[in-house]
Amino acid sequence: MITDLFINIGSKDSEKKADQIVSLICVALLVFIAIYYILAWAHVIPLWRHQISYVIILICAIVLMAAVVIFCISDNRLSLVRYALMGAVMLTSLVIVVIVVNNYLIFALPVILCIVYNDKAFAIFVSVVSGIMMLIEPFLSFLVGNVNYNYVNLVPDDPFIRIMGFGTDSIMKEMMEFTIPSFVLFMAISLLSIWLTDLGFKNMKKYHETSVKEATVEREMSIASEIQKGMLPVSIEDNEEYAISASMTSAKSVGGDFYDFFMIDDSHVAIVIADVSGKGIPASLFMASARSALRSNLISGFQTDMAVKRTNMFLCDFNSEKLFVTAWVGVVDLESGRVSYVNAGHNPPFLVHNGSLTKLDTKPDFVLGRKRRMGYTEHRLTMEPGDRLFLYTDGVTEAVGPDGTMYGEDRLVNVLSSTHGSASAFHDAVSENVNDFVDNVDRYDDMTILVFGFEKPMVDDDVFTDFRLDRSSYNDIMKYIREQLTAQKCPENVIRDIEVSSSEILANIDMYAYQEQGGELGVSVKVKGRRAKVVFRDKGPEYDPLLKDNPDIEQRIKDHKKGGFGLFLVRKLMDDVGYIRKEDFNVLTIKRGF
Repeated sequence: MITDLFINIGSKDSEKKADQIVSLICVALLVFIAIYYILAWAHVIPLWRHQISYVIILICAIVLMAAVVIFCISDNRLSLVRYALMGAVMLTSLVIVVIVVNNYLIFALPVILCIVYNDKAFAIFVSVVSGIMMLIEPFLSFLVGNVNYNYVNLVPDDPFIRIMGFGTDSIMKEMMEFTIPSFVLFMAISLLSIWLTDLGFKNMKKYHETSVKEATVEREMSIASEIQKGMLPVSIEDNEEYAISASMTSAKSVGGDFYDFFMIDDSHVAIVIADVSGKGIPASLFMASARSALRSNLISGFQTDMAVKRTNMFLCDFNSEKLFVTAWVGVVDLESGRVSYVNAGHNPPFLVHNGSLTKLDTKPDFVLGRKRRMGYTEHRLTMEPGDRLFLYTDGVTEAVGPDGTMYGEDRLVNVLSSTHGSASAFHDAVSENVNDFVDNVDRYDDMTILVFGFEKPMVDDDVFTDFRLDRSSYNDIMKYIREQLTAQKCPENVIRDIEVSSSEILANIDMYAYQEQGGELGVSVKVKGRRAKVVFRDKGPEYDPLLKDNPDIEQRIKDHKKGGFGLFLVRKLMDDVGYIRKEDFNVLTIKRGF
């Protein structure tokens, strides 16, 4: 009950509970006074000057009853109830000292009862009044004839003993030798006790508030953790073209790691794994912002490098906590197995191809969220059916075992090298091995794993129209592309960008595939949803133009070199540019969203 009082201090409820406790003490004192009165009246207990003692006891009983009645009828509407109750207790303490027991310890009762009010000023008031009553006690004791034999002279007068000096002399002697020193000691101890009690209550209240806050935060973090887990996509195992097995194990209720995968269009899937600096709710909120921004930019049709760049700019604009994200972002063309990816300061993934393990150790770009004007480089690789791409966060390699050693990259490589099978097989093998290594040791970092398995190319439904490619047919081919795009309601601005890109591609095919001698060309044009796709197919020697690095524009201008900008322009105008060698054909695909 006392704990409830200080927790809810200041409320009407706490005041009422405190008054209830003091009123019960008043009832107990009233019972004691009544019993004492009856025993004195029956001459079981002798009283000096009985008439005055009876009157004092009766007055004390009436005051106690009045205080209890005031409490009962007030319904806690009167703020002075505490003064009535404590006044009755202090008066009763004085009466007990004067008539029953000549011991000042009883004056500690009112001070102790002040604890239930947890009111420092009120406690000091009660202590001062109790001290004043202590000073009054010698005079009241003289009034009722209560003799303290320590301060009078006892003279033998056979067969009696004569008491000499009972009066002013005994009162002054008692005051100087006992009452005043007791008063000083009582006030010092009372004030010290009040200060310590007030300090203890403040600490207890602070501890309670902290506990409540921690419990609230824990509950909120638990809810946030469930929300966060709900944001993570479920592993895909039953898809014919690809499989994804992923999981995240948080070191705290809410982690900073995340993974994501989603379809950008009918033939492209994005895969993302990232690690936010920090832990808890701030990291989780920053994670949600990064995830949403990446999704928005990739689905909007931006190329991987541009999508990451735009995401970085967005995070820099809303990063008051100075957090950052390491991320690996990839887009897989399910028709060709081509992967375009950006590594923003993240752990390099591993590619499993025909049983051999390759670390994609390209030079990473800067992390996301700290420098707004950073550029990001798009890298490419081509996956073949049966290949597995293993992505992870540093919570895997930096997991700590019971002996304090880290899991490390060597153990990870050994597990991946000895594992075969589906994406889930690689995921489970690493996850179980790390868990066995860690045993029951608390994790200090989140552990996230994502395995992408490329099963087979998506069957395309491209319908090609054949042309004889030479300089005289350029206009016919360009006219055909425009007519098809227009008929399929493609916006004019997109048509113009595709025309510029197509013109550069035709010139590139004519030069590299047929050495400007002309040759067979197939063209497919299709608009599906909000994305236009144009596919060019030629029978020239195998040649992947995407393997060429983007030109250094400033250097070429400085050296007065012409050309070299065609494919660079195509990449800038188009959302996606892909190449595969299919049967005896070079197949180049450009896509543009709108």
